[in-house]
Amino acid sequence: MSNSKKIVSTTLAAAALAATVGSATPALAWSKWHHHGYGWAPYAVGGALALGAMAAAAASGPDCGYVREPIYSRYGYVVGYRTVPAC
Repeated sequence: MSNSKKIVSTTLAAAALAATVGSATPALAWSKWHHHGYGWAPYAVGGALALGAMAAAAASGPDCGYVREPIYSRYGYVVGYRTVPAC
């Protein structure tokens, strides 16, 4: 797994955890006195689940990147480079 994928997946997992923990207390406190439904807690939980799914997808993908390949003239000389995707 590449460094950028580790950073992205760790960040998304931390955001999902923070959203889950942060959404539970205010919604519960609000519903005790006002009884206006669940507030924004279902949206926060849904967002946390979506972030978790994106983190899992980012972590499980193959390590792909770009490689510079030389471009040769018909006489065998290197005349430039091109970037091509490689997995």
